[in-house]
Amino acid sequence: MVSALEHDAAAFEALAPGWDALARQAEAGLFLSHAWLSAWWSAYRGVDELWALTLRDGERLVAAWPLHLRAPHAGALRVAELRLLGDLGGAQRSVLARAEDLDLAAAAFVDTLKATRGWDLLEVPVAGRPVAEALERAARARGMKSDRDEVPGRARVELPPASEWDELLRARRPGRGPAEAEYAVETDVPRGLDELHRLLRKEWAARESASPAADPQALRFLAQIVPKLQASGQARLGILRAGGEAIAADLVVTDGARAVQLLRGADPEHLAAGAAVELTRGSLDAAVRGGARRFELADEDSPLRTQVSRVLRLRLWNATAFGRLHRGVTSLKGMVRSAEPGRAFDRLRGAAPDVAKRAVAKVATYATLHLYRGELFTRDVREPGDQVIRLFSRADFDALDERTREAFTTRLDLQAGYCRQKWDRGDTVVLAEVAGRPAGIVWCARTSVYVPDIGREVRPGAGECYIHDVYVHPDERGRQVAPAMLDFLARELRARDVYRAWALIERSNSASTRAFEKAAYASVADVVYARMGLASRLLVRPPDPEARTFLGLP
Repeated sequence: MVSALEHDAAAFEALAPGWDALARQAEAGLFLSHAWLSAWWSAYRGVDELWALTLRDGERLVAAWPLHLRAPHAGALRVAELRLLGDLGGAQRSVLARAEDLDLAAAAFVDTLKATRGWDLLEVPVAGRPVAEALERAARARGMKSDRDEVPGRARVELPPASEWDELLRARRPGRGPAEAEYAVETDVPRGLDELHRLLRKEWAARESASPAADPQALRFLAQIVPKLQASGQARLGILRAGGEAIAADLVVTDGARAVQLLRGADPEHLAAGAAVELTRGSLDAAVRGGARRFELADEDSPLRTQVSRVLRLRLWNATAFGRLHRGVTSLKGMVRSAEPGRAFDRLRGAAPDVAKRAVAKVATYATLHLYRGELFTRDVREPGDQVIRLFSRADFDALDERTREAFTTRLDLQAGYCRQKWDRGDTVVLAEVAGRPAGIVWCARTSVYVPDIGREVRPGAGECYIHDVYVHPDERGRQVAPAMLDFLARELRARDVYRAWALIERSNSASTRAFEKAAYASVADVVYARMGLASRLLVRPPDPEARTFLGLP
């Protein structure tokens, strides 16, 4: 048997027939179907990197583990995380394999991960103890650290058979929602999605937070997958209308015997009157009529008593510096949870007082970045005699032999899949070499780019670009490599009718700040990104109008 790791979208698409056959044998459900995963990756490619692990016996697909590598976010702990591909909160498993092949698949997949660089942490849901134990055994045998725990999932309602539903609903149903409100299933999918997005934006704007479906990737994914699922009876867009106006809407998908409310939005003007409750009652009724035995909610707003689902989560750490640091922080958090309330911080203080403060700070994401803007005129930057700066294309990268390519990506702190994705998008890349060795690299995009540090796309306008990565090898820092690359890039972009560039720089990154200022970039504003769970907020200080347009803010 042969285990492989696929980064290429075309190779993943070619897996469809074997994947579907395996999914039927393993009773994988909707969220591990190839249709769901390929639609998700089609929308999100270019943001993260595809890591699809497969195990084959000849032409037969024996097992699969569909993962993606999330780009590290801002902050002190920049962990490269492997997560389940296509997980929008409804998935309860990640490994696709028959029970009799589980141990073999676990050993093969852990072997592949251990031999692959570029990741620090794997965190995925697993179906149950047998899967978790198989992966833990494989990790332990190879000297890797892992753990598992149960985490809260979605609120859920256990549904009775349709024959008992009407009587139960009459007995437990509260008063009606808004006057003359009526629930109906929307058959016009584009219209239904538009109404849902409008209501989500309106509700979350009232909360002063971004909608859970605000990013363009989510909109592209839903526009692609929902019509297919509705045609097969696996998706339903529900609309609650009052006086002909949509006041609440939701998207529910069917996964076996459970119905999962992926998104729910309501007009804040009608929330107090019970719009969300009345909408969910209609969705529950439709789920029962469709044969569902469990309904999982997007929130806890329900006319019936709910319970909270529990999801078994597995974590596996790579033996990298960030992997070991993340595991240490996780251990400290576990120490706090297990300690008596009055002694938790005493135990932390005794174990690692400085790390304790950093661990507490990681409860919420809070990042401040400087937004720089540069008018692209050229300057005379003195270059050392042994420094060569040039454009570096996808063809140049693919022409390297495997050993040279590995050395190249290692020296410049890159990943091969990441590079190819950015070139596929059309990025311009400038490479600096000193004495024949890679010294630094700059990546520049003229299209919209998703920025994990702020949880949204930035949108360069006509004649503009976004410089999203600048890296100089530590041995070459202090030799004007970064300013020289930026000056070279400015000349290339001006030849392509691009006259302005933007860059986001972490507040703590003084080296990048100096490089951009030497290249005559000016600090326009501070961009503050705060996130707690699904709620997030982006502030621009001062509120420069051009900066807000670039960041996609109204």
